[in-house]
Amino acid sequence: MHFSQSDDTHLLALLREGSALAFKELYERYWLYVYRLALRKVSREDVAQEMAQQLFENLWDKREKLLINNVKAYLTRSLKNLIIDYIRRNILEENYLDQLKLYYEKHTDTGIDVFEYNELTGVVSSLLEKLPDKTRQVFILSRYEAYTIPEIAQQLNLSEKAIEYHLSKSLRYLREHLREFILFFLLLAHS
Repeated sequence: MHFSQSDDTHLLALLREGSALAFKELYERYWLYVYRLALRKVSREDVAQEMAQQLFENLWDKREKLLINNVKAYLTRSLKNLIIDYIRRNILEENYLDQLKLYYEKHTDTGIDVFEYNELTGVVSSLLEKLPDKTRQVFILSRYEAYTIPEIAQQLNLSEKAIEYHLSKSLRYLREHLREFILFFLLLAHS
């Protein structure tokens, strides 16, 4: 069967039954649309890629329960919700970071910033150790060694989509856990 010739309704029915090929076809049809829409709204390539990946991860994870009539409308609505969550989170994080910046400006002569930097690097290292090997390797190549996604894909002999998935997964994990760390130091700063 040629999935490229199937309509979305048929693909959704197959997806509910667990067809990875139907999922792949939907992914290939709509990933670029979702990515471009996210990029227009958030203006950050990494965030737009992460959102697109997350939408399709959710689609796969919830495939048996979803009642979708129009894939494009469903993805657009889901993306809107992700963007709203991102903006809310970003506003909070920007507030945290502004507070942290003020704290550092007040305490630059005390040496406490060196302690906190070392503490942060320790936390990041321990968080990275908890990631699966491939995900950790992709993160290190991307963020510490400044390799591009195509370069990492070639080096690890993986597809660029796989690299995007691992990078998205690691960034989401670190963001969730580092938020707690930043909040902890902000609370210390105000005590």
